[in-house]
This record gives sequence, structure tokens and C-alpha cells, in this order.
Amino acid sequence: MIINNRLTSVKEVCECAGLTCPAELEAVSSPLKMFTNSYYASMIKKADYSDPIFAMTVPSPEEAEAKNDCDPLEEEKFMPVPGLIRRYPDRAVYTATLNCASRCRHCTRRWQIMEGKAANWRETLPKVLDFLKSHTEIEEIIISGGDPLTLPDEELIEIVSAFKLQGIKVLRIGTRMPVTFPMRVTKDLCQKLKAYSPIWIQTHFNHPVEVTPEACEALKNLVDAGFPVNNQTVLLKGVNDDSRVLEKLFRLLIQNSVRPYYLFQCDKIPGTEHFWTPLETGIKIMKELREKLSGIAVPTFIVDRPALEGKVPLSYATAKENEILFTE
Repeated sequence: MIINNRLTSVKEVCECAGLTCPAELEAVSSPLKMFTNSYYASMIKKADYSDPIFAMTVPSPEEAEAKNDCDPLEEEKFMPVPGLIRRYPDRAVYTATLNCASRCRHCTRRWQIMEGKAANWRETLPKVLDFLKSHTEIEEIIISGGDPLTLPDEELIEIVSAFKLQGIKVLRIGTRMPVTFPMRVTKDLCQKLKAYSPIWIQTHFNHPVEVTPEACEALKNLVDAGFPVNNQTVLLKGVNDDSRVLEKLFRLLIQNSVRPYYLFQCDKIPGTEHFWTPLETGIKIMKELREKLSGIAVPTFIVDRPALEGKVPLSYATAKENEILFTE
């Protein structure tokens, strides 16, 4: 089992990758406890933060200094019932679980995990379904987490089936499993989910090294079963804040029938400051990507402003008085 076979220390991660753990890193700690699995840890080539997988897996010294601000994205403000986040009239996010196969250091919901909040779908789903009965304008649900694919097949199907019976027209499943534990995405699971189409899969590749043969096989299983697959990449300083890195990633994704959907500015969650890039960096990268890639390989650059507009798309070009204006 994924959750029962965790690597929970820097030393274990380094040993799994066949590397010597630097002594100064063994003592690094964070309010957000780390874990990963042997598959994802095996991608690490260097035991330092210049390695993208290491940086996304192992706590940095900066994390230990972070304060745990409660609900920095104000999700609870938009939660009419436990587990359901509704920022838009026609769609909502359902947090089925806070478990995952590998804990990302840029985790958006780290505050919930650090506070010991639980996401038990058997407790929250009935209340969510009752809410949806009187809010039929909600036609689309994104099943999120954590990672819903950490649930057993039968539990995931029970959730999907319940939303379909409720009259939800479109489902999305947000999962990083094709990246962190692609063996979970079996042909059998895909066939079970196919009965409830349309289901859109939102996955989360951040770096080209994550597009392994195993990951490609998982994506093939999804695509062959008829699922449209979108990818959401988070722009992370020192990991992928380079147009050459992202160009390679997005080319690999479209070669595997995955659409680069969003490039997210890293959310300003306490403890993730070392990953933040200036907005100008993202805009510059988008300009360079537009010059190198076809339209199907270029995502939309997004900044999440939950207290205001929600997701805001940014571009290196805008318009004024019917004239196109470009940033330098």
C-alpha cells in the first residue's frame, strides 16, 4: 500500500535514491511532516535542493521558520458545508481526502494538514449531496484532496457514482498520482471510472524528469479509456522557473495526449516562500514559450486571488484603445 510504505525522513529518502544523506540535512524539520514513496524518491539524482524532486519532497530550512497562518486562501469562507469549496456559481471543489502518495512542499492545503484537520468523505459527502439538492445550478464538481486516488477503487467509485446520481453533469478528478505513483492508475480503475463519463482528469506534472515510462503508461491508460487529461503546473523557484525546462515538460505532455492547462503562480502559503517567483518571471516565461511552442502546448498563466476575482489569467500582452501593448 502507498500510505503504509512511506519514507518519512531525509535519510530514508536519500537511501532509497542510493545517495548519502548530508549530515546537515538530517536535522531539517518542518511543521508540515514529510513523506514520499520509493518510486518518487528514486527519481532524485542529487541530495540537495538543486535537484527538482528533492526540492519538492524534502523540507527546506526556510519551512521551519514559517508561521502557520490559518486558511491563507480563505477556503473556509467559501465552504457552505464541510468539504465543499464553492467560489463560482456553476462549479465547486469537493475535498474527499487529505491523503496523498507524496507530500509536496508547496502544498496548497498544508495548513489543514498541520492543524490535523481530517477529510473523511463518508462524513462529509451526505451533507454535500444535501446541499446540491437545493443548488441545482452547480453542474460541475472537482473531486480533489489530498489525492482522491489514494482511496480504494470501490470508495472512489462510490463517490463518483453519488455525484452522478445527484445530477452532476461533469466531474473532474484532481490527482498527482500519474506523477508520484503512476502504478495506481491501472487499466482496471480506468474502465471502472469510464462508466461514469464525462470525467476530466486534472494532473500535476511540474518537471520533465517526472515524465517517466511509468508515468507515460498511466497517462496512456487514462487516454485510452477516453478521459481528457489536463495538466496544472506550479511555477516554483529553483525547480522549473526556466522556459527551457517548461518547454521540455510541455512538449512531453502533448506527446502523451495531455494538455498543458494552467501554469500557476505559486500560492502564497506560509512555508512556501522559497518557491515564490516574481510575477514578471512568469510573464517573461510565457512570452518565451509562445515563441517556441504551438498553441496546444502553451498553458494559461494563472494567479489565484481567492478573496477577490478567483483565478486571474495573466499575459505578456494586453490592449488599450484598440491597440495591443506588450511587456518588454
